Amino acid sequence: MYKQLTLEQRHYINIARKNDESMRTIAKDLNVSHTTISREIKRNTGGRGYRYVQVNDFAQQRH
Repeated sequence: MYKQLTLEQRHYINIARKNDESMRTIAKDLNVSHTTISREIKRNTGGRGYRYVQVNDFAQQRH
């Protein structure tokens, strides 16, 4: 069953990306599929980069 990423997980993704961690490492740390991380980053990276608070707000609005 699919579970939406939490704000804390998105914050971790943000920090890990700034530290140049791979998507597979991030996924392993969060216990999710690397595909989930890849989609999250691709879907939610704009001109100002991956902004986890804004991303979380958009996700809440979609649901």
